[in-house]
Amino acid sequence: MTNTLATPKRITLFDHPGIAEVVRVISSTERGRVKFKASFWPARFYHPSQSDDCVLPTEQVTVVGVDGITLLVMPIHASAQIA
Repeated sequence: MTNTLATPKRITLFDHPGIAEVVRVISSTERGRVKFKASFWPARFYHPSQSDDCVLPTEQVTVVGVDGITLLVMPIHASAQIA
């Protein structure tokens, strides 16, 4: 029997990144939570293997996309280097 509700995992990158506030620590090995546009979301680094960073609560991150219901984020200093 197949699961008709299953959908493939899909990453969507935003045309215009936003800023979110971290409410639970995010690191390269740990997903966290952020407040983004008045709602709380699970979040992880967009490129976890390329980041040794750890972002603490009250710090800001750049939201670059979404993977399911998980926001994809980058530390502010990392996203500034790309721009």
